[in-house]
Amino acid sequence: MGLTNGNSKKEESGKLWDYPWKYAESFIIAIEIMVAGIIVEALTGGKGITIPGIPVNIYIIFIFAAVLLFLHVRYRESPAVIWISSIPAAISAISIYAVLVLLLGFIPQNSHETSKFLDFTGLSHVKSSWSFVLIQFYFLTTLGMVTLRRAIPFKKKNIGFLMNHFGLWLTLLAAGLGSADLKRLTINLLEDGKINNIAVSQNGEMYKMPFTLKLLDFDVVQYNPRLAIVNVETNKYNMGNAKSLPFAVKNLETELAGWHIKVQEYLSQAMLINGIMQNSDSVGSNPAAFVFAKNISTGDTVKGWITSGSYALEPSYLVLKGTDFLILTQPEPKKYSSKLIVYKDSLTSDTVLLEVNKPYSVKGWEIYQTGYDENKGKWSTLSVLEAVNDPWLPVVYFGIASLLCGALYLFWIGKDKKVKTN
Repeated sequence: MGLTNGNSKKEESGKLWDYPWKYAESFIIAIEIMVAGIIVEALTGGKGITIPGIPVNIYIIFIFAAVLLFLHVRYRESPAVIWISSIPAAISAISIYAVLVLLLGFIPQNSHETSKFLDFTGLSHVKSSWSFVLIQFYFLTTLGMVTLRRAIPFKKKNIGFLMNHFGLWLTLLAAGLGSADLKRLTINLLEDGKINNIAVSQNGEMYKMPFTLKLLDFDVVQYNPRLAIVNVETNKYNMGNAKSLPFAVKNLETELAGWHIKVQEYLSQAMLINGIMQNSDSVGSNPAAFVFAKNISTGDTVKGWITSGSYALEPSYLVLKGTDFLILTQPEPKKYSSKLIVYKDSLTSDTVLLEVNKPYSVKGWEIYQTGYDENKGKWSTLSVLEAVNDPWLPVVYFGIASLLCGALYLFWIGKDKKVKTN
């Protein structure tokens, strides 16, 4: 991070813990902090640490910043402050912090299937573990002291460095302490004409929202079902040489597991009426295909209607040979959406078409389309929404913007110096 150890003289004794501390001592301290966190985690039953919410986390941020400023101003030349502002301390903090972040991707988090060892060491809930919080505190301390050492006294040439490092410091601090105020709630809406302003957390807690929703219509667009040959004993697809299962469409001809199959008729919504498969828009109707199948080796043939089934109808299939059946798979959703009325208050409302990955913002909340009654499929009258509120998001965005502006500034200054040199 471009800092020296002040005006202190380096001793050449080469002994561990002789001042000034270098990489060996710094990594030992970082590892000790992590191990201390694991010990505390185990002693507290592997429950992790509860991050306080507003306003306590705001007080913590201001107190933390004030303590760092005091240490820099009052003890700037002390060995401990010089070391905590040094490159070895920063590298050790970043390295151990990065290791814990990587573990988030390799170890299932907050899963009931993890071992007791992972629970008691905090590795099954890294972000809320004592070791992660302590290492993050160590990292933010080194980053904060490095930033202050370049900021006071202020020099114009340090603008890019300060924007970059302060942005990272603010982003990590706000994201860490602000996590307690992040709310992810589920809202279930039915096509029953009723309004709803109640959301539920993962823990089953109920929240009254500052807005009210009414579901006008829920719509699912599905892909055609696929043709498949399934072994009913193993319940596995018999793919043969095929790399994927074909979508059922009229006049499709394909080969699956030694059978030549032709779809002679396809109905996207059908029901068996008076013994005849017919188009039907009745609730619960299902896709149907009239297929002709011929065994390439033996010449055996079978034909008939197969259906994918629905919550109201049993699927139908053709027996090919032995335990191999020709079926239509359940249709996969292509997209699904909800048409809503959002009542912001007694006088203001919006009519909204809510789709996946296209959220709607209202009163500080982001509303996402996340699910439906998959058992009923396209006939679902239930729309599952997620309401997300993160009051710290603007602070995180500001920190990221500062970090990026600092990086661009350093790039531009470097480019300008290169042009002048040439």
